[in-house]
Amino acid sequence: MNISTNNMKLNLNKSKIIEKDEKWIEQDIIVPDNMPDAIKIINITSTPYINDVEVSNGRIKIVGKINYCVIYRANDDEMSIRGLNVSCPYTTSIEKNNVKNKEDITVNSRLKNIIFSLPNERKIAIKNEVVFDIEIIENLDVDVIKDFPQDTDIEYNKCKSSFNNIKERKKSLITSSEDVMLSKDSPAIYEILKVKCKIKDTEYKESYNKIMLKGILEINVLYVGEGKEICSDKVEVPFSSMVELSNVSDNSKYNIDYIIRDLNVRINPDIDQKTLNVDYKIENSIAVFEKEEVEYIDDFYSKSRDLKYDVKDVSISANQYDVEKEININDTISDIIPENSRIIEYSMDTSAVVPTLEDDSIRISGVAKLNILYQNKDTKEIEGKTIDVMVEQTFPFEESWKNSNINIKIEDTKLNVIQNGTSIDIKIVVYVKISIENILNMSIVSTIEDAPINLKDISSINIYIVKPGDSVWKIAKKYKTSMDNIIKINNLENPNLIDVGQKILVIR
Repeated sequence: MNISTNNMKLNLNKSKIIEKDEKWIEQDIIVPDNMPDAIKIINITSTPYINDVEVSNGRIKIVGKINYCVIYRANDDEMSIRGLNVSCPYTTSIEKNNVKNKEDITVNSRLKNIIFSLPNERKIAIKNEVVFDIEIIENLDVDVIKDFPQDTDIEYNKCKSSFNNIKERKKSLITSSEDVMLSKDSPAIYEILKVKCKIKDTEYKESYNKIMLKGILEINVLYVGEGKEICSDKVEVPFSSMVELSNVSDNSKYNIDYIIRDLNVRINPDIDQKTLNVDYKIENSIAVFEKEEVEYIDDFYSKSRDLKYDVKDVSISANQYDVEKEININDTISDIIPENSRIIEYSMDTSAVVPTLEDDSIRISGVAKLNILYQNKDTKEIEGKTIDVMVEQTFPFEESWKNSNINIKIEDTKLNVIQNGTSIDIKIVVYVKISIENILNMSIVSTIEDAPINLKDISSINIYIVKPGDSVWKIAKKYKTSMDNIIKINNLENPNLIDVGQKILVIR
């Protein structure tokens, strides 16, 4: 006969799975006919984007493009430094049998390494080592048992846990084409050499069943000015989007992530040579949840019947939060820039800086690459230099992080380089985000049925010797009696404190 129960429905997250896959993507860039031959490659930056993800039969198909900014020395007497900005499409596949559908995953891409060569003056051969970060989040609808009807002889143990009860997940794209002007005092652009972009100052505002997302695309541009001088400037492109949600309440909380899925920056000659046209696609992922403290039954038994039921053990993401840490590096590097030269651009590559989980700490270590472009003041020639910067920092492991999934990544880098003659002073702040996911192991019970048992097989009087891991609840369940019975017979002042080797009298 089926046993009736009073249940509560919860929509929870399974424990998050974070994996990565690395792929080498080879591409060739052909110098256009309207540009001079390339004699030497001075600098190449490579930015991979993901435009679409398809999931089928345990395989993730990724379709995207790689944006290149190439600075090269040209066979041109009038202007020897030229910039080439191109996009090359790519397609790759990753085998992941634990991925069921596209809605469960988020895939991001980042460059780990780049190798390039110049086979001839019209062709640049490039190998990109791209890391694909894969985050798998699966919703799980569960029925937890609140209680049993009062007329049953079932003994049960209740527990109380706090959950992020997921109300809704939604992904959407913010797509726009904006014209932005350089600073008033900046020279007009002859040719773009290099583009760097990041998202900053994000915020949201709730409005009934909608949420307003806002932020800024910060774009740094290195370019050849109309007087053939090397210039740099920064422009900001505000973005916003109104997203409709269906399960919002006064208790709703939000997790919101942003990923740049596409970016194109070009001069808009239809306006003037100081106006940039910026095409962008930004993916936003919104999770709407409510913090709920739920009391439910996690174990039970009958004193007179044998209960049969199916149990599914699942790992639940009970709570998620982020902790931000900073690594500060200050150093002076002597005699690194040639005399009569000026630094025109610098950037930091932290792809070789690796986080490691140790027993009682988190270690961030590796060699960051400080890339500097400098120009000879007389010849106007540009050269590049890479400087190794050691990163070594340990953060203590906090007590609340135990029994949790922990994901660590370098979120951003703030860099300031000041030139003093042939030397440089560097100030670096590496921003580290530690994502903590508290895990709760739950047993989900379904379809409870009873069957008669022969209580003659269980002695009416027993002496039980406590073993490691035992509790009064477990002993009562073993002998089909109640906790209250054991507590009274043994005069246990604190039933939560029983010692290994202690003798417990059990009378049915």
